Amino acid sequence: MKLFTWIIMGCYMVLFTALGAGLVAFALNWVPMERVFAWLQTAYLDENLRITLGFTGAGLVLLNWLVLELTLSKLQRQKTIAFENPDGHVTVSLSAIEDFVRRSTHEIPEVRDLRSSVVARKGKIQVRARVSLWSGANIPEVTEQVQATIRSRVQRMLAGIEDPVLIRVHVSKIVQREVKRQKPTEPAGPGQPPLTTPFYGS
Repeated sequence: MKLFTWIIMGCYMVLFTALGAGLVAFALNWVPMERVFAWLQTAYLDENLRITLGFTGAGLVLLNWLVLELTLSKLQRQKTIAFENPDGHVTVSLSAIEDFVRRSTHEIPEVRDLRSSVVARKGKIQVRARVSLWSGANIPEVTEQVQATIRSRVQRMLAGIEDPVLIRVHVSKIVQREVKRQKPTEPAGPGQPPLTTPFYGS
């Protein structure tokens, strides 16, 4: 499969490099206009050459379709994690893992908010976490706790996968906790004793 992919990509690069070089040569007047018109006239009048050009055009359309299929399949593979169970093939969406990571840190009181992105490639799972912390948090201790929590939860969830889990934490914001203001004392209603303010003498 890899050899087939390399062949397709090689043909794609050669053809479009040749096309780009031809357009550059035409723009710089390196190709005489008379030669261009003579070649077009020959191609138009020669039936065999027209058939060859038609098959070449169809091949380019097919090549573009194959490149598009390879690109889309690669993107689809990057959005999922796959492994084999005794009963068959299983894929896990990376977005599901990202949501799981976000909810797994709710138990850490110093973390106000967390957003994550998960990338699976080259035999490893990489989690990038952007966290907002409450002010007063010990950043080294809290980030270490975040990394340990995410790693243990992800490894437990993907127990059938042996790929290492790498955690990168970026503290994007430190937020001051809001202090709740006490409500003003309501005046005493009819039939109730008046509220007194304690007096401290000197």
